[in-house]
Amino acid sequence: MADSLVLTGVKDVRKHTGTEMLRRNPKGGGDTFQLKRWWVAGGSSTVYVDATVFDVTTGNGTVKLALDTSMSTNVRIDHDGSFNFTFIGANELSRAALFTDTFELIEHYVFPAISGGKIMTVTPSGGAVRPTPAPQLTFTGVILSGDTTAADGDTKTYTATKSGSATDVTYLLTSSEANDVVTDLSVEFNDAGSRTLTLTGSSLAVGSTKADTLSVTVS
Repeated sequence: MADSLVLTGVKDVRKHTGTEMLRRNPKGGGDTFQLKRWWVAGGSSTVYVDATVFDVTTGNGTVKLALDTSMSTNVRIDHDGSFNFTFIGANELSRAALFTDTFELIEHYVFPAISGGKIMTVTPSGGAVRPTPAPQLTFTGVILSGDTTAADGDTKTYTATKSGSATDVTYLLTSSEANDVVTDLSVEFNDAGSRTLTLTGSSLAVGSTKADTLSVTVS
């Protein structure tokens, strides 16, 4: 997903195209947060700045985007859906920063008003890490294994093996012989002849179904 908006002043949001970026007000009231100057490390005194803060939320988590704004600020902010931002036409805006949801500094941005050129991204030593995508679940196949011969009246139990990281796979075993009795992964063979066992595996998490077959001869 992606999101885009235009911020005017410290609070006016316009041309908002998505839902990932949401401007927040401090719990104590007002339109801006009082944040320590994130571009100054250490020092004997602490200086605070007024900052407009957005919660930026995706399926991977939430971060906070803070901008050192004034009533004259105007900037378009584009979010690519992975906590990467493009700032377009920044006016009366010198700095911004990306924090974790608990205001741990991840990185900060220096705009042309200070850098004199392109927007610079500064990654502080020992900075926090932005949320990363959870490993994508996979389900690539199933294998049915077991005896390929049986006597009429035998009951055989078969083994189902999956490939992939999905953990919610369920199995259904069927036989092409209508007189066979299938219970879970066990088959009671009735009547001689050849038949095909079919194992179907399904994962709701991945949204996928896989199948494998095994030929069995009953004497």
